[in-house]
Amino acid sequence: MWKSFVRGYLRFSRRERYGIFSLVAGMMLTCYTPDLLFYFQRRIPVADSNDLKAAVLAFEAANKPAATAQTLFYFDPNTLPEAGWQQLGVPERTALTITKYLSHGGHFRKATDLTRIYSLPPDLCAQLIPYVRIVEKKEERVWERRESKGSYPRYGAFQGASSFPGKRDSARWHGNDAASFTRYRKKGTPAVIDINTADTLAWQTLPGIGPGFARRIVAFRDRLGGFYEVAQVAECYGLADTVFQKIQPFLQIGNSSLIKLDLNLTDEKSLAAHPYIRYRLARLIVQYRSAHAGFKAISELRALPLVDEIIYRKIEHYIEITP
Repeated sequence: MWKSFVRGYLRFSRRERYGIFSLVAGMMLTCYTPDLLFYFQRRIPVADSNDLKAAVLAFEAANKPAATAQTLFYFDPNTLPEAGWQQLGVPERTALTITKYLSHGGHFRKATDLTRIYSLPPDLCAQLIPYVRIVEKKEERVWERRESKGSYPRYGAFQGASSFPGKRDSARWHGNDAASFTRYRKKGTPAVIDINTADTLAWQTLPGIGPGFARRIVAFRDRLGGFYEVAQVAECYGLADTVFQKIQPFLQIGNSSLIKLDLNLTDEKSLAAHPYIRYRLARLIVQYRSAHAGFKAISELRALPLVDEIIYRKIEHYIEITP
């Protein structure tokens, strides 16, 4: 019985046998086709690639940036101009970044601070560090002798003099006299300044404001387009609240006007450069005006997700819509 079952199961019709033969032939053809193609391709002569290689080398040479001529010399990174950095072999873009860092109040305190410049190649940085000579700025000192007999400045320090100053002498010395007693001279009574027109020298007359903070405040003012109230000075990065409280009585706003940005004409990059707008809000502003054919009123900014009441009150002073 089982033999008849197997015989009936394995019996195929003529059409089924043709189908099986076709399937086997197709499988064999599929398996051996790559070998056949490779066999015939070996007989096709390969074109000479020297011309292609020469063309590639010429293209790479044409697009390779020109090597910067390097001249090593001793330098102070806090005073070196952009051209001087390029003369040292620093790429132009990196030199521009360094000068911007210095103009915004940055300062190099030691030679190894160069390693913090992320775009400066490490091998070039290692070459420049031995040539760094940082000159520290010393505060102006006043040298004085008191009139009373045997009485000397309370906060002074004797600098290795061979003999003490004369008695009952009210003379004063200004300068680096190693044979005198020293005391730092305090700033005089500061004058009231206009925060929108004062330069860095005027800012340095205020208590607690040195050259670094003076440059930083002026740079912050320029990026804003001017101050519309005195309290904005406190927003300068790194300025302590105690220092601001000291200088606030000497700050005032004159009649200078603010520099404003047109919401419908200013590009995204210029909007993003404003400290109160930045990149995310600038992108939303550009997307909104593209979708709505421009802003009709400044109050439309309230419809943007990133603009709350505080942000709106800040940026409304620096934007406009030209009719």
